[in-house]
Amino acid sequence: MAIYLAGSLAKGNDDNYSDIDLHTIVISERKAEFLKGKRNRANNWGNVTFHEDYNPSSPYVVTHYNTFVKVDSWYHAPEEIVPSIWLKEVEVIYDPFNIMSHVIKESAKLVYKPSPDEVEHWRGKLLAFVHETYRAVMRREMLYALSNLDRIRWLIVSGWYMEMEEHVDVPYGVWTKIEGNRSKLDGKQLSLLESWDCGRNSYEIIKTLRRMIPEFIRLNKYLCTQVGVETNEDHIKRIMDMVI
Repeated sequence: MAIYLAGSLAKGNDDNYSDIDLHTIVISERKAEFLKGKRNRANNWGNVTFHEDYNPSSPYVVTHYNTFVKVDSWYHAPEEIVPSIWLKEVEVIYDPFNIMSHVIKESAKLVYKPSPDEVEHWRGKLLAFVHETYRAVMRREMLYALSNLDRIRWLIVSGWYMEMEEHVDVPYGVWTKIEGNRSKLDGKQLSLLESWDCGRNSYEIIKTLRRMIPEFIRLNKYLCTQVGVETNEDHIKRIMDMVI
């Protein structure tokens, strides 16, 4: 019924290694049938190296080809396509029934602003990863500590995007488009990210964590003020003092 592209290709900031985010809208009654044939369909588009997903009922399949092309093929019923921040920048390839025009028009009107719930969730997750990093270091679980530290780093980036009132156009914890030519971060922010790199030495991990805290404190104060949430600065300081 309709086909559209999302992601880098639709936005015009693609490179030779960008995913192809292909979305197909199918008749509701035939969606299950399309999902069953999603891998076979993708096999017709080139020489397949492998598929990531083997669940026949999931709404997508990720296919890797022998040219390093990767296609994320999504299938939707018409009623699932509603105005969304995620549909602000898409490229419609085929739409004979005019399914997409209203959705795209309404999506273009949407302006992202962080909500109080979103800011509180962001703060809670970041504090949790701070304590998990400390626990992992105390247990000598260095890979786990580094994984948690990476989540803190990513959540601070997420905070920067909220500060800019920009929607993070990547899944949670994923680093694509955060650095490089497609980054929306400024030079100072990118320099901070680079300075927060560290190895698996326990002292270095805690030292890096300590260097990240001031930016979290600043973001917490700014974002909470913007959305009308208590900053809880004294409480947060006590939480941080437990680990650093």
